[in-house]
Amino acid sequence: MRDDAAILRPDPGTDLVLSADAVVAGIHFPAETPPDTIARRAMRVNLSDLAAKGARPRGYTLVLQLPEIVDESWLSAFAGGLAAEQDEFAVTLLGGDTTCTPGPLAITINMIGQVSKNKMIKRSGAHEDDDVFVTGCIGDAMLGLACAMGRLTFDDPADAAVLESRFYHPDPRMNVGPALIGLASASADVSDGLIADLGHICVASGFAADIVEELVPLSATARSLTKDDLSLRTALLTGGDDYEIVFTAPVSARKAVSIVAVETGVPITRIGRISKRNREGPAVAVRNAAGDIVEVGHGGYRHFGNGVAG
Repeated sequence: MRDDAAILRPDPGTDLVLSADAVVAGIHFPAETPPDTIARRAMRVNLSDLAAKGARPRGYTLVLQLPEIVDESWLSAFAGGLAAEQDEFAVTLLGGDTTCTPGPLAITINMIGQVSKNKMIKRSGAHEDDDVFVTGCIGDAMLGLACAMGRLTFDDPADAAVLESRFYHPDPRMNVGPALIGLASASADVSDGLIADLGHICVASGFAADIVEELVPLSATARSLTKDDLSLRTALLTGGDDYEIVFTAPVSARKAVSIVAVETGVPITRIGRISKRNREGPAVAVRNAAGDIVEVGHGGYRHFGNGVAG
């Protein structure tokens, strides 16, 4: 950086897409997380917002609020994590600010992406009878956090490491999002939890959704853990931090969606459909194989009252 501001113009025929996320130690990740891991996770959760809109990244700004315990070695490792993500996702730091704080470490990233003009995939475009799809698998990040906090253990440490990686290093679906332009009617990234984020689509679109619990894709590890624990299986639907894409698309797009899955190498699973909204019912109804409603509680992460233990 050679200046305290940046000029950014969209390419002809494109729009800029802006998103912002703040992550705070003890709320969004354990306070003892290594600095390079913090940097990489912060970048990836912000990139996921762009992916769900069908946008490709152009650059970002970074605001750091640093407690006194942060030293030069911490900053060097943090910068190394950022550099690795910039190289992997071809994104540039455009500017930002650094300040001290008596509180916990806090990081705010404003991500700037680009999408073909008027083609950004919104939350508000779902229609009745649209299919509901989700990329990848759901729940590993919740289980990974439990491992990191010592609440879940495995005989083989490698099993825990795989799950922890899903929490600390989510995989933003940067190739899938742009490929869904013209196919998806609405989309969101799964940050607050599958039920909550699909609920955001439903509220914005004025409809409801019915999903079949058994259709929600789980990893082999998650499926094994939930085989005899139905309450845990339900909890995985609301745990958050998956950073997959949940989206809706018309029935006529099923074949095209399957082609996207093959071409990107990312599994995409149809888990339900969009329905008329019953004002007295939930925005998202989860049903078991028999068609009965499954209770999912509040349905996802709440920005006031949830968090990682410090």
